[in-house]
Formats: sequence, structure tokens, C-alpha cells
Amino acid sequence: MASVSNEGQRPPGRTALTDMTVMTHDNPDGGKPGLVITELAHLGKINLRGGSDMLPVISNHTGCSALPDNNRVVSVGDRHIVWLGPDEFLLLCAAGSETHLHSQLTLDMAGIHAAVTNVTDSLCALSLRGKAVRRVLAKGCALDLHSSKFGTGDCAQTMLAHAAVTLIAHDAPGFTLVCRTSFAPYVTEWLMDAGLEFGASFRG
Repeated sequence: MASVSNEGQRPPGRTALTDMTVMTHDNPDGGKPGLVITELAHLGKINLRGGSDMLPVISNHTGCSALPDNNRVVSVGDRHIVWLGPDEFLLLCAAGSETHLHSQLTLDMAGIHAAVTNVTDSLCALSLRGKAVRRVLAKGCALDLHSSKFGTGDCAQTMLAHAAVTLIAHDAPGFTLVCRTSFAPYVTEWLMDAGLEFGASFRG
């Protein structure tokens, strides 16, 4: 039977990085910063555990006709299913829709051996953009992040400067990085420091 999680909510307007100051380190070569960091505040995040018997329910609520292959993401509109492991996925959805979606998924999986957990407040998502983003990440990550090896729609759980993160590659030169909320300030500060030579900007 699908599990039901407690649905605590962060106070309105408060995000994982609410206490961090917007800042910019100029690009030494002039021009735009090579790395731009933006928190994807209040992005809905739901952890899904289970097998292929979850697919009809997930498809009904997301439009995704298949679960993602290993280290891949499938997307329909504003809903994205991120592969985390053989029986674990992260569902990303529009801000504010996660509570209702969590409830509906839990109800519809009542007869399935599966777990549905709203992890919105426990995880922080960052948008990383800019021409130098891969070079910055490579300073603290053991993955081969060359675009020929880690391209659009690829994802992986890895370590970045001793912090556990999930990286999702996009078609534009950028990534979504997901980490524990408690690690978000550290990860952001490390990225700003690592991006100093290329110019880096944190836009809140």
C-alpha cells in the first residue's frame, strides 16, 4: 500500500536561501557572468518508490507514458520524472501543485506496493546557467560532464564538493541541481567561489 507522509510546509515566502544576499562577481574578461545561479523557489518535489505497476497512476497524473530509463528524465509540460535508482524517482511539478498531486497519487496507489512522499521542503532546486557551468561543476564533481557524455535529459546522483546532489542537464547550457535544503547555502557559496574566475552571479 502506498505510504502517506506528513505534509509540513515552510512559512509563506520563505525559501532555502532566503537569508542569502544577491551577489555578483564580475567576469574578469568582461561580458556576462559565466555562471548564474537562481533558486527554483517552491518547486514541487515528490519522491516515488515502487515498480512498473506505478506507471498507470503516474501517467494519469503527469501525462508521461513511460518511466525514465536509467539516468534519464522524462517530461510532459511542467511535470518531470527524474530517475534516481532502479525503483526510485523524483517527480518535479509546478509550484503549489505538489500537495494535491501527492494526495491524488497516494489515493490512486492504495492497492500498490509503493511509497509517495512529498519532499518539497527537504530539497532545494537550483538553476545553473552560463557558458562556464560545466567547468565550474567539474571542479567538485567526478562525473564526466562533457556535453557528449552528459547531455540534454541526462541526470545523475553524485557528490559535489562533499555534498550529495542530483544533476539534471538541459538543452540550453545549464543544469538543475537538487540538494538537501540544509546543504543549499553551502552548495551555493561553493559554486560562487568556484565560478569566481569566470564571473558568477547569485540572483536569489
